[in-house]
Amino acid sequence: MKKQGFLYGSAVLMVSALIVKIMGAVFRIPLANMLGGTGMGYFSAAYGIFMPVYAVSVTGLPSAAAKAVAAAEASGRHSAGEIKSAALRLFGAVGAAGTLIIIIGAYPLCRFVSGDIKALPAVMAIAPSVLAGCLVSVYRGYFEGMRNMYPTAVSQVIEGFAKTILGLVLCGGCIWFAKSYPEDFLRLTGCTGRGVTAEEAAVPYAAAAAVMGVTLSSFAGLIYIMIKGRGKADVRRRREIDRELLRTAVPMAAGALVINLTSLIDLVTIMRSLKTVIAKTPWVFSHLLGSGISYNDMPNFIYGSFTGLAVTLFNLIPSLTNMLGKSMLPAASAAKAAGDDKRLGECSAGVIFAAAVISVPAGPGISVLAEEILTLLFSGRTVEIAVCADAMRVLGLAVPFVCISSAAFSVLQAADRADIPVKLMGIGAAVKLAGNLILTSVPGLNVTGAAIATLICYIVICVMSLWALASHGGLRLRRTMGICAKIFAAGALCAAGAFITAKQLPAGSHIMIKTAVSCLTGAIIYILSTYFSGVITKSTLKMLIS
Repeated sequence: MKKQGFLYGSAVLMVSALIVKIMGAVFRIPLANMLGGTGMGYFSAAYGIFMPVYAVSVTGLPSAAAKAVAAAEASGRHSAGEIKSAALRLFGAVGAAGTLIIIIGAYPLCRFVSGDIKALPAVMAIAPSVLAGCLVSVYRGYFEGMRNMYPTAVSQVIEGFAKTILGLVLCGGCIWFAKSYPEDFLRLTGCTGRGVTAEEAAVPYAAAAAVMGVTLSSFAGLIYIMIKGRGKADVRRRREIDRELLRTAVPMAAGALVINLTSLIDLVTIMRSLKTVIAKTPWVFSHLLGSGISYNDMPNFIYGSFTGLAVTLFNLIPSLTNMLGKSMLPAASAAKAAGDDKRLGECSAGVIFAAAVISVPAGPGISVLAEEILTLLFSGRTVEIAVCADAMRVLGLAVPFVCISSAAFSVLQAADRADIPVKLMGIGAAVKLAGNLILTSVPGLNVTGAAIATLICYIVICVMSLWALASHGGLRLRRTMGICAKIFAAGALCAAGAFITAKQLPAGSHIMIKTAVSCLTGAIIYILSTYFSGVITKSTLKMLIS
């Protein structure tokens, strides 16, 4: 099987991730417009409950399998097929257990964690995704360890298309049925005589229908990659391979759990803080009454607006740059297995450089153009935009720190120090929790306080992860900081150019033209700044290509 270099493999994964994110936007934007802030609250609550279990069961698997396969290929101790077969058996059981945990715990989790039992249908609908995710992740890790990124890329694209089509069709069908046959819908859902209209009663079920589309899409990706990776291997050393996989996967899963605790922290603290703040200072939120939102529904509406609009855009760039770490991990694992410290240091520098070059202009760009981007994408949701625009501005500033931290974690995992990301994310989660508890209780901040806590959290994590990478991943910290300083300076000029352009354009300019021209201006400034400051050189390109 032909192995792909870092830059080529990253390009394959990033193109697929870009396609998936475009499809995700095609899914999320109409979904937010269909469900509104309240429905997106149920949708996001289901994800908030689901992600910690998914993280423990699934998130560490591709990296663990990729690392084991790459190390096996370098050392010759096991075959890649042996590792794949052992991993499928082991983590298939883990996935089944994770699915059962969500199904059994759905009611108490909705009742006591999210504080809204109406999220129950969505949580139940997403539970089978854990099993599918475990199995597909083993196959992806197998191919990534062989440095063949195509199967991962294609399976992700299949999932993206299936999610968009099935999610929107199922959600739209639920809403259509409620509007067309209101009495039948109320009777089927047991809402007759509860004083609600069919359209109001349909919101949690429409959110669950959208989630069901996500679940079905995960099985669509699984079917493809199972066909691609079919074949049997004689596993003669199952216990030894199981121990190797668990030794890698457990700390990675623990790190993924801690990472996803930040979204769970938002779910628990934002909803509860908003209920308290609204009860104490209702006049601060009285403007939402004019939009038909009652005080009882405001916490879920505000949380749904924040997660459904602002957090969705915030996650866009990190999901793309995560592909850099996935592509670099096999090369870094092979370097570690071979004892090649110089090559490991090059891997560290390359992935940090690539993550910074991409994320630094994008994050601040989202920040300064937050209202324009939100209006362009969610034009029918002016109230939701007003609720989350300030939070979006803060989250944009956090994007580079998230991307650089994630890149550093990938190399640390490859360097057999998967315990370090767990510890650093634990510290970050503590900072996030403290920040949320303090800042979301401020009436004038509420969800913007959660965004500020996220920014502080990831600044702390980023600084510590780079320091750890210098100690354990061969990163030349002083040289890297010098390059990153130039990148951040170029990013600041980019953001300033985009902001000034947006303000100088005529007030009546179409929002699409205004946003596009501002982004183009910022991009030109950034490209020129990085070129003349010497950020992009032949040596950096050579480092990435190799």
